[in-house]
Amino acid sequence: MKHHTILCTTLLLFIAAYTFAYAQLPIEVYFTTPQKEEQTTAIQKALLKKINNATTSIYAALFEITDPLIIDALCKAKTNGIDVRLVLESERLHEKIKAKFEASAIPIRLDNRKGFMHNKFFIFDSKAVWTGSYNITPREAKLNNNNALYIESEEIASIYLAEFNEMFEEGIFGNRTEYIPFPFLSNKYYVKLNDIDINVYFSPDDDIERIITKRIEKAKQSIYFLAFSFTSDAIGEAMIAKHKQGVTVKGVFEKRDIKNVNSEYIKLKVEGLDVVYDANPNTMHHKVIIIDDELVITGSYNFSKNAKKRNDENCIMLRSPEIAKLYTQEFEKIYSVAYKAKTKNKK
Repeated sequence: MKHHTILCTTLLLFIAAYTFAYAQLPIEVYFTTPQKEEQTTAIQKALLKKINNATTSIYAALFEITDPLIIDALCKAKTNGIDVRLVLESERLHEKIKAKFEASAIPIRLDNRKGFMHNKFFIFDSKAVWTGSYNITPREAKLNNNNALYIESEEIASIYLAEFNEMFEEGIFGNRTEYIPFPFLSNKYYVKLNDIDINVYFSPDDDIERIITKRIEKAKQSIYFLAFSFTSDAIGEAMIAKHKQGVTVKGVFEKRDIKNVNSEYIKLKVEGLDVVYDANPNTMHHKVIIIDDELVITGSYNFSKNAKKRNDENCIMLRSPEIAKLYTQEFEKIYSVAYKAKTKNKK
């Protein structure tokens, strides 16, 4: 698994380590490497380090957690006096794991709705956030394609903390009609970390589909995407429109998704877009869009109807050529293998 660190102010580039450094504020980027057989992967080690280094609190909203290493670390943190709180999806919580958390006196709030609490984020000490596509399971760390971001920022942490508290303290999941109907028109979810613009959104309230569509409509040169689930007509139509305007659009679908009757794969293929399905024998689990080599869209939000209407999700957008370069490298790695596999199968 690759690990990249970005610290905001003066750019230093170390090619061999794929590490970017600015002064002051770190942003770390992680990608899994499914082809490697490791007992403990780099993404697991990184998350364990964040948990073990927490000094006051660890709050997490997790769709799925089965990794014994992470579970043990959370229980140990609680024993050591760290305030550990969890929001979990009831349909994905094993009874033995629930019992272990309860035995450690870790409070849990469950989402019992039909829609999923699909987040995968941690808040450390109210000053740092871990988020991305990575569910906390050994399979996700070892076999599937995933990404994660770690951002040290009290402002970003406060945004995620408000969402966490809404679920944990108030038990509110799904639609929240009292909120601004189109928050992308406000600065409520905007943070500037020196020269990196960051927006954070939560579905279903923030109409993430519409926000993503508007970002796509502004593309001038290129759109690359990695999609575990892509059934959004609006996002698909926006990509087709940009393709017809001469913008390069390339994408990789999770192979299981193309069998979904609602998948955008065939529609995009028929319109001439350069789309392929992944070659990972397990799961390509990313939910990533890269626009014009500078804007990265990632998080737990699949480009799907369920993510738009039913699930609790988070989506983070970062405008940074350096971060976009890292995600583009991940895209090219997955795309090149997928394309070669497709070409070989045609022969």
